[in-house]
Amino acid sequence: MGHSINGYHDFFTVISNERKIGGVIEAEEIRLRSGEKFQSPVFTHIDYSGSTFYTICFITNTGTKIITHVDDISTIKSPVHKRVQDINNEYYREIKVKEKLKYLKRLCQVDQGAYMKPFVEEAMLIINDIGYKNVKQLNDLNIERLSNEKCKDSKIA
Repeated sequence: MGHSINGYHDFFTVISNERKIGGVIEAEEIRLRSGEKFQSPVFTHIDYSGSTFYTICFITNTGTKIITHVDDISTIKSPVHKRVQDINNEYYREIKVKEKLKYLKRLCQVDQGAYMKPFVEEAMLIINDIGYKNVKQLNDLNIERLSNEKCKDSKIA
């Protein structure tokens, strides 16, 4: 993570593989052709047909959800693939942390303490993505065992 995004194909790849690689795409700023500027937008979806990208969806730091045609975008400044815990858009960070905590809790219920390799990899990816401090609030024994001192610093993706 922390890799710069070099085009709409990169946007599509990261967004469509979010569960496998974690993280989100956040830009420093997006400016539309109308002159509107939005700070710290997080990109949530991109539509395409064949090889043509036509709409892109993003959430601003004030919580406004915007869907715009790619021709209406003037510039996207410094888009980067980041971990959820590292994004500047606090509105989206809160939403995504809650969503991933709910998924992690359900994942632990399904695994029932077996600690199979696919479960451990996916759980560690989520923990690394949202941050250990956010996971501690669940007070779940399975997650505590995964999040021991040795696991905190490991990297899956």
